[in-house]
Amino acid sequence: MRHLIPAFALAALRRGQQVEQFLGRVERDGQRGLRWIALSPGSSGVTIYVSDVEDVGTDNFFDITEFPPLDPEEESWGRMIAVLPAPEDALHLAERDLAADPQRWVNQGIVCDEYQDFRKMNP
Repeated sequence: MRHLIPAFALAALRRGQQVEQFLGRVERDGQRGLRWIALSPGSSGVTIYVSDVEDVGTDNFFDITEFPPLDPEEESWGRMIAVLPAPEDALHLAERDLAADPQRWVNQGIVCDEYQDFRKMNP
């Protein structure tokens, strides 16, 4: 089972593990690309990052975490949206404000598999 049920996503964050979600296509400043988000726990809380990246994937290269950002001024890991003290708050904000699906969180690194599946369904 690839996707984490909400309780498992919350447990992962509490253990200090990052969770991610592929959100699909995005248009930003007239450029089409892809969006994915990461919730990364740390000493000051859970940081929410949004990455809007160029779709440079191929059948053999689908590591979306390595794709260049749509905005060259943006950091490669995305833009920080917020740092929240509680994992529950971070999940809630991501779902409420960033259109994350509570049933589609994955462990760190699995977002690449999500993108690969997306490519198969959207050639």
